[in-house]
Amino acid sequence: MRSTIGIHGAAGAVGSATALALALAAGDGPVRLVLADAAEPRLACLAMDLEMLAAALPGLEVEIGDVGALAACVVVVACASVPHRDGAPRAAFLDENAAILAPLADALEESAARCRAVVLVSNPVDALATWLQRRLDGRVHVLGHTLNDSLRLRVAIARCHGCEPAEVEAWSVGEHGPRAVPLLSRVRVRGAAVTLSPSERTRVLGELGGWYERWQRHGTGRTSALSSGWGAAAVVRALLEGDPRPWPVSTLLHGEYGVDGVCLTAPTVLSPREPPRPLAWEVDADERAAIAAAAVAIGGMACASC
Repeated sequence: MRSTIGIHGAAGAVGSATALALALAAGDGPVRLVLADAAEPRLACLAMDLEMLAAALPGLEVEIGDVGALAACVVVVACASVPHRDGAPRAAFLDENAAILAPLADALEESAARCRAVVLVSNPVDALATWLQRRLDGRVHVLGHTLNDSLRLRVAIARCHGCEPAEVEAWSVGEHGPRAVPLLSRVRVRGAAVTLSPSERTRVLGELGGWYERWQRHGTGRTSALSSGWGAAAVVRALLEGDPRPWPVSTLLHGEYGVDGVCLTAPTVLSPREPPRPLAWEVDADERAAIAAAAVAIGGMACASC
């Protein structure tokens, strides 16, 4: 990667994990990171910490900037948010996180902005991505990071199917939240299509449905940072370098799955030369209806944040 990458909210758990994952990519070529965060002491320490890695990762450059500097980056990872509150649904953070995101949106609207894509991690990611994409129109592509849903689905299937998670290909689409739609009609294990038994489906759906509550029950006040940081960096690399594989990201749909004008998770091909291209896979009737219900809910939330 040779492009400049900005991180909005770099000093937080997800932001710093993203910064580390991107810094490690310096082994494959020069990486320049622009870090921004309202928590200035923590931001300064993060920059100092990463700068030491330049001794082991030649080609790594790190600097501190503001939202104007972020808008000059080719890709921005936006993960600034209010602190997580255990027991609260993701939707509870909509207004507060939209207010945090607004100054970045202002900067991205300036004529001098060079940014072509925002990888949004803050929650509720689908509603915020819809709001931000509508505001920026087509000048900047907004992609919500929702890879964790598909990773959790693959782990759950592996546990009940007796295989390794990396051997499972399975996808969660729709909302990153209670209206997530695991595509159990498209599960593959070791490359072969697999039909889950009724008991396996019940077990997988039960594990997925209770994941967020189980996490919050530990009372740490944290979100899943390592998987999110790795995933956000992987999406950035696909955007900058191209990847023939689709990635599950929340992106603006234009008729795919019967949804128009709302950001929902869909398998999407990412490329440095073309806009993100969501794929309209064949799904069963129940899955399609669930995607439509998620679109209605997210559309209403996004309008409420306008």
